[in-house]
Parts: sequence; C-alpha cells; structure tokens
Amino acid sequence: MRPAALLAFCESLQDTELSQAIQNNSDLIAFLQSLHILAISVILIAMLVFNFRLIGNKLSDSLYLNGFKYNAIISLPVLLITGTFLIIAEPARSLANDAFQLKMILLLLVLGIYRYLNHTAFSKNDFPNTSVEISLGTKLLAASSILMWVGIVFAGRWIAYL
Repeated sequence: MRPAALLAFCESLQDTELSQAIQNNSDLIAFLQSLHILAISVILIAMLVFNFRLIGNKLSDSLYLNGFKYNAIISLPVLLITGTFLIIAEPARSLANDAFQLKMILLLLVLGIYRYLNHTAFSKNDFPNTSVEISLGTKLLAASSILMWVGIVFAGRWIAYL
C-alpha cells in the first residue's frame, strides 16, 4: 500500500517539463543508467576493499591507498546526480517502490557504518594504524557492511521488477 501523498507527489513530479524531457530521451536514460551503474561499481569495490581490510585482509591496503578511496569519494556525487535524474524521469518507479526504499535505508545505514569505522578504526594519518588490534565488534560491523552493500546492489536491480 502506497501513501496517497507519495503517489500524488510522484504524479506531479512526473508531469514536470524536466521529467517529460528525460522520459522522451531514451539515449539520456541509457547514459544516466550506465553512469549510475559504473559509479555504483566504483564505490562498491572501494567499500569492499575498506571492509575486507578491517576484517583482516592486509592485501587490500595498497588497493585502498592507490586511489580507490578517492574514486569512491568522486563517485558519490555522480550517484547523487544520476540517481536524482533517474528519479525525476520515473518517480513512481523509484520513490514508491519497496526495493528502492530498502536500498535507501541500507545506503543510509552503510554510510553511517563507514563514517563510524573510518573515524574509529583508523588514525587520520595512515590507513590503517597497524599497531592497533582491530576488535571483533569492528570486524562484525565491517562484515555487516559488506552484506549491506550486496543488499544495495540487489535492491537496485529489484526496482525494475517490483
């Protein structure tokens, strides 16, 4: 059951000139979707490397230091911009979709976990502070973060089918 206010908002957004322009340009939609998927891939790899390092995989240090962190930071605005335009193009398909709502909840949770882990598990000067033992709680948070990222990817794919 969808709240009437949400459906009304989706309908009014879908009737805007911007939404109509995006809907009528299939090349633009394909470009936005491709760019969105590419940015998701970049941030997913960076977050997997980050979390696997917390779990204990020391091989991921060089990957993270060699640019994955900065690529992830760059991909966030790309995701925000492309996602916003995709929502504007088909608001009811996303905003009123259970899979989309699950994806957004998981995204908020995983970004909160990342922020917490990034500020508590690592010093500001190095990645990671190898002199500090990583606690079991931190490892469990990192493992749950990996599962949430997988959930985000699956929820994103389910949007088209629910």
